[in-house]
Amino acid sequence: MATSTSGGSGKAPTVGDLAKQIETLQKEIGELTGLMAEMGKAQAARLGEEAEARAKKMKQKGDEAATEAKAQAEHLHAQANDFIRTQPATALGIAAGIGFLIGLLMTRR
Repeated sequence: MATSTSGGSGKAPTVGDLAKQIETLQKEIGELTGLMAEMGKAQAARLGEEAEARAKKMKQKGDEAATEAKAQAEHLHAQANDFIRTQPATALGIAAGIGFLIGLLMTRR
């Protein structure tokens, strides 16, 4: 860091001494600015990697949920097909009733 160049002799610093100190301060400020820029880049890279890891994790969870929902829908579809095969008259009656209710709701608008 910048220090007094007067040597402790008690004499007043000259313009040259002050110019040297200002030059030293400017150089140190430049170095600090470079260091801060490097730290900022490192921090940005780290945060980018963390965000990417979180995005991958969320995508994986979404894929798992979609797979589970698909399996559940297939299971319900199979159950509905079994019900229709074992009790076709009941299934037809339920379908007609639901159709009638939907028709009633649509005409009331």
